[in-house]
Order: sequence, then C-alpha cells, then structure tokens
Amino acid sequence: MKRGTVRQMSKLGRRHRLTAVAAVAVLGGGFAVDAWLNQDPEAKVYEGPVAGQLLLVSSDGQTLTLSIGWGCEKQPELVARETAGTVKVSLRHTVPPGFCDPGGIGRITTHLNRPLGTRALNDATGKPVIHFDERNLLRPAFLPENYYPYPAGRMVELPGLAPLPTDTPAWASGYRLGTDPEQGSLIISQTLRNSTPPTGRATGVKGHPATITQPDPHDGPRSLTWSDGTYTFVVTTGGPPRLSDQELIHVAENLG
Repeated sequence: MKRGTVRQMSKLGRRHRLTAVAAVAVLGGGFAVDAWLNQDPEAKVYEGPVAGQLLLVSSDGQTLTLSIGWGCEKQPELVARETAGTVKVSLRHTVPPGFCDPGGIGRITTHLNRPLGTRALNDATGKPVIHFDERNLLRPAFLPENYYPYPAGRMVELPGLAPLPTDTPAWASGYRLGTDPEQGSLIISQTLRNSTPPTGRATGVKGHPATITQPDPHDGPRSLTWSDGTYTFVVTTGGPPRLSDQELIHVAENLG
C-alpha cells in the first residue's frame, strides 16, 4: 500500500474517532444539562420558636412532647439544647421546594440527656416556655367499651371544639372508638386555671358544679366542663356515635 494512502486512512480514522468522542461528549453534556435542569434546589431549613404550642414534660423529666399542626412543610422536629442550668427548645422546620402538602396534626418528641429537674425550660430566644408537668395529669380509670388511646404521634381535633389556651399549662389526651378514625372520639383536657363552667345543662363531678354543653344539638361535639379549684377539666365526645351524658360523667368521675 502506498504511503500517502496509509496517511489518508489514518487521518480518516482519527476523524471518525474524534466524531464519536464528540458525539459522546454532546450526549453526556445533554444528560448533565438535563440533570442540572431537573435538580431540585435545596430544601429550606430553619429553626423557630415553640411559643403558642402545647408542651408536656414527662413524669421522669426526660421527654418533651409538643402538640402541633403544620402545613406546606415536612413534620417539624423538636430540638433541645442543654446546659447545666437551662434547656432551650426550638422547632426545626424543613420546607421542600416546589410543592405544598396538606400538612398534619400530631405530636413530636425529643429526649433530654438527663431529667429537666430545676433547670429552666426556655425558648431559643431565652423566654420561658409554658409547659405541663405530666406528674399532675389525671388519667381516666374508666373508658367506654372499645375506646383506645389515639396512636402515638396523632392528635384528635374536633370541629367546633375551642383550642386549649397557650398562656397557662394545659394538655389534652385523645381516645377513639375502635380503629376507624371516622368513628366516635373522646378528648380529655386539663388546664391550670380555675374557671366557672359555661352555661349549659347543670350537673356535678366529684362534688363540683359542672355543665354539659353542645352548641348544635343535632351535630357536633358535646362537652362536660368543671373545675376543682385549681384545674379546669373538659371531657368532650365527638362522633357519631357520641357518648351519653351519663358516660361523660362516668369518665369524669374516674379521672385520677
């Protein structure tokens, strides 16, 4: 074969190889551009105060539980930072980009390295956090048949039921009938406040005046309210089916 012909074929081979490499580079670059265009920006993560939320300190002083509702973000996290004299808590929010989900209502917890004890419980800003001490929380010794505590991390919310105050220690426990979330529910709340029961059907609980109220006699929750001089208690039935007045009173009489 002539030397010129070999040189020409060599140039032709190099041209083909360069063309192939260029094609791969273009394709690879196309994939890279496509991946870059479809890459979600980072989620926004920030910490905020816990003010306005219900906070419970467990009986052993080492678990903090927060009742919270949220929307357009992932379920928030409760964060605690401890020193010898204080515990500071905050809410860590994570907001994914580009979408907004319905959110939820639930309970989140965090655990301390040692019991809270006499240490101050503060917000991340340094302000005191109002909290309920579980050692003072009364529990029902009687529940109607087939009523069970709501699953961990869930919280009952009944339409028409006034929210608990957040300017004084308060807590609520939820129960439901069976496993169907659409069935009857029961909420027992306890607030560190002595208050006069609202206007309603008069009755009594443990020797204290009480009333039964139902804003809508045909629909909506019905509540039994009374105070023992220190705490105000409300036992509320949702549904249907709803508990009878006698069942509400029986639940209330057996709180301890």
